Amino acid sequence: MLQLKNNSPFAPSISLFPNEQGIDTLYVVVKATFTLGDQLSISAEQVPPVLADEYWQNPDDSSLKYASDMHLTKPSTDVVLIGQAWAPQEQQVSQLNVRLAVAERQKTIRVFGNRAWRDGKPTVPTPFQCMPLVYEYAYGGTHVIDTEKQTMLAEARNPIGRGFVGKRKTQELEGMPLPNLEDPKSLIRKPGDEADPACFAFVSSAWLPRWPYAGTYDETWQKNRAPYLPDDFDLRFFNAAAPEFVFDRYLQGGESVELDNLSRHGPIRFQLPTCQLEAKVRIAARTETPPLNLETVLIEPEEDRLSMVWRAALPCDKQTLKVEQVDINLLDLQHVVMAA
Repeated sequence: MLQLKNNSPFAPSISLFPNEQGIDTLYVVVKATFTLGDQLSISAEQVPPVLADEYWQNPDDSSLKYASDMHLTKPSTDVVLIGQAWAPQEQQVSQLNVRLAVAERQKTIRVFGNRAWRDGKPTVPTPFQCMPLVYEYAYGGTHVIDTEKQTMLAEARNPIGRGFVGKRKTQELEGMPLPNLEDPKSLIRKPGDEADPACFAFVSSAWLPRWPYAGTYDETWQKNRAPYLPDDFDLRFFNAAAPEFVFDRYLQGGESVELDNLSRHGPIRFQLPTCQLEAKVRIAARTETPPLNLETVLIEPEEDRLSMVWRAALPCDKQTLKVEQVDINLLDLQHVVMAA
């Protein structure tokens, strides 16, 4: 019987399913939860891996809250932030910039109070103290052209956002809300201006840029490949961060992290924990140690929480029943305050 022995303070999980080539593979996931504060510490409550995508509301008309941790491997690290923009000292402002920086990557978002089109111009933003950083408030949206014929246009990178004009005429925009979240380098100033959706959250698998990586599910696939993934499936499908925070490599820990106006407590600065983790797999009387790669960094300032997810993949075709035990060991941990 397959057993999991956890010698770490974190939350591991194991699963067996075919990889992108259709080879039965053992996947080992380790999710570590840390508490944000003056210094990082290991959380008393370890959040388990997410078993399936979780949306804020109905998946058809809301954004992705948490992407599943149960999937094939990501080719590089995602960094995601779930939270709100906060005005300094929790005062009322009509707009402000928020900034997230991780290693050499950084992104600034201009956050506005509620606005709408009035006589072809944006109204003055209403004051706010905090603003959710979700795709519902970023540039995007859908224009239903004909309800009976079910014809519509949508911003494929964010069909549930604000500001997408489609084929609407100027007079049809009257009172239509503008995005609260924008890229300060390309602000919307007049009807018809287009922009990139500005957010730090998870990107849905049905949106660009993710869905084209899912591959082609046509008659050829049905005859020659099903139920396995198509030949043109690309593992980048599983990268679910905003494009600016899909890294070109696996982060190693120790990278600097900076948050500005993303917490009611003020600026946050820390280094990602450096965790030397080991997965020892006993299979068919031998021991394998597949590498654990850091695939997801999730920052949740509202919860004072940092999560990190590592994954190892061990192909074991025709030997799945011979996988006997998986041991998770924490060999070293840095940039974290240890409990006394």
